[in-house]
Amino acid sequence: MKKLAVLLPAIKQKDGTVVKAKSIKQSHDDIGVKGQHGFILSNGKFASRTEAAKDAEAIGEVPKSAGKKLHSHELRNALHIKTKK
Repeated sequence: MKKLAVLLPAIKQKDGTVVKAKSIKQSHDDIGVKGQHGFILSNGKFASRTEAAKDAEAIGEVPKSAGKKLHSHELRNALHIKTKK
């Protein structure tokens, strides 16, 4: 089974619509809609924070210390991506 990379924060709305962040520099809060927080994987599919954490750890994208649920700031920190604030 191919290991997947975590690409972007995303939110899955109640109606199933997935709204992606415009860049990895954005947090879930920046997306501006309500719903289930998760991420877009390299296969283009939405993954929950728990699923994304497993995938990101499996390929070394984030350290295991990131926890059971991946947060956008953990991914940015692990990839050394700075945000403008």
